[in-house]
Amino acid sequence: MSVTTALIYTRVSTEEQAREGLSLEAQLAECRRYAAARGWAIGRDDYCDVQSGRRDDRPHYQRLLADVRAARAAGRSVVVLVAALDRFGRRLLERVRARDELKRLGVAVHSVRDGGEVSDLVSNILASVAEEESRRLGERVAAAKRHAGAQGWHEWGWPPWGYRWRPATAEERGQGSPRSVLEFDPLAAPYVRQLFERVAGGTSARKAAEWVATLPEWARGGRRLAWPVVRRILASPVYLAAPPARWPPLVEPALFGEVQRRIRGHQVHPHQATGHFLLTGFLRCPRCGGRMCGRSAWGRPSYQCTGDVRGAGAPVLRCRWFAGTALVDPLVREPVGALLGAVLRIDDRLQRRLEQAWERLRHPEAGRGEGRRAAAERAAAQARERLRVAALRFVDGELDRAGYELVRERAEADLDAAGLELAAVVEPEPGAHLPPLGKVLGRAEGWVADWRSASLAEQRAVLAELVDVVVPARVGAARGPGVRYEVAIGWTALGEALREVVGGASRELVG
Repeated sequence: MSVTTALIYTRVSTEEQAREGLSLEAQLAECRRYAAARGWAIGRDDYCDVQSGRRDDRPHYQRLLADVRAARAAGRSVVVLVAALDRFGRRLLERVRARDELKRLGVAVHSVRDGGEVSDLVSNILASVAEEESRRLGERVAAAKRHAGAQGWHEWGWPPWGYRWRPATAEERGQGSPRSVLEFDPLAAPYVRQLFERVAGGTSARKAAEWVATLPEWARGGRRLAWPVVRRILASPVYLAAPPARWPPLVEPALFGEVQRRIRGHQVHPHQATGHFLLTGFLRCPRCGGRMCGRSAWGRPSYQCTGDVRGAGAPVLRCRWFAGTALVDPLVREPVGALLGAVLRIDDRLQRRLEQAWERLRHPEAGRGEGRRAAAERAAAQARERLRVAALRFVDGELDRAGYELVRERAEADLDAAGLELAAVVEPEPGAHLPPLGKVLGRAEGWVADWRSASLAEQRAVLAELVDVVVPARVGAARGPGVRYEVAIGWTALGEALREVVGGASRELVG
């Protein structure tokens, strides 16, 4: 006769409970004593999960079920042993499903704290209670986290990289803090700041993530820190610790803002890995609208549409439109260089005359849409008044149903038209994103120096200030020595404003 083997399963809900040793060892000891008292053999493996019981994909839970199936298939006698039935899980449907499967396999489930093997009725009642308790606990924890966050305390859990937990002081507890609050991790914090400084200094976020991966484990706080995690770290406001946050900031707003500007800039104009092409990221394919990037094939550099690598999501499948760099680059260099040259020729006398025009661009007239808005609001008010009067006349018998319906339809049509007009009237946003003209002209010399330098990276930085998008188009022959191109340049707000102001300045200079 074979000896029954007890397969012991233990579980806690969080890694904090596991680290603090709140219940795992106690559960295991209880189960082993229970098995020994009944003469059962204790299984070689202990199945232990540190996860919520509401999850059915717990790895050790699933391995336990798989081992039970294998044991029964081999004809061995086993029982599943837990300290309490809620350790087995807190989701009613999964508890019922698992219990039904184990019953069909002839495997009993024993719970030490619930008196051993329990009936289906008791098991289902306890499962329902456990699920409801879990739901209420989740609500209480969520409410506690919201309250702590509203008071400026960081929610508990795994601390952000660069921070660690310390016990809250009596004063902090009096201010509503959780038991533990954030402070700098003296080992990891310098590396977090260095990460932000690297990206702000021009290192791509992905390259910075590769650097993070080379750090020793103690510098990473025991974390893996893959690229998506590093990307979230760079965008996380936790490192600013802006009010009402009560933990110390790890980076100052200027550094954090520069990192966000760099990341947004990459999304608009991707940073190049090679640095060999002027217009990568600026060019858009005239055929499908996709990005074009620089490539060198057989020693001939060109810009090629990326539609051939975008798969089924590409607007035009396998689009391979291309343009030679030697023919397209000069068509962008010339107008940008001319614009910068014209900006440099603005002297102090002309600058004073242009300040007013520039300020109009920076601060559009607030009342530009007021006339349209007021007219639409008057039309809406009149339509509502006609509808009100018609309803009163209809109630008093002065207007029949047909007459009322006619007035109502016309009034509702007028209201719809007024609503559309109000939606279309969008007040121009202040052009505060445009710096003062004096500041722009002060930067112009640096732009010109960068534009004339041999560094494509510096030239691309100037382009990013002035140019948003470039769309090339072939003129004449598609191939051969006679091929020519034209480009349509979409300027940034700054570039367009400079073109408008400098256009007037150029006419002044000619005059």
